[in-house]
Amino acid sequence: MSDIFRPQELIAYWRPAEGFRHGLEPDRPPHPGQARNTLCGLTITVGAPTELDWLAPTCSDCWDEARSRRDAADGGAR
Repeated sequence: MSDIFRPQELIAYWRPAEGFRHGLEPDRPPHPGQARNTLCGLTITVGAPTELDWLAPTCSDCWDEARSRRDAADGGAR
């Protein structure tokens, strides 16, 4: 499994919104109704995702930013 999901070094919370799964800033857990900033620069309102929502494609800009943050936290070792 990709080490981008290491819980001890949380990079982002992922939530479906606007047709994609977006990465959210990891400062606090997301809850339905909150307005949150995504790693790609959008502001979304967190919803209550359905099982089908989780099948949405991952936002490539959020994914790239999450990888950059992971690599920076690892000292750029990748």
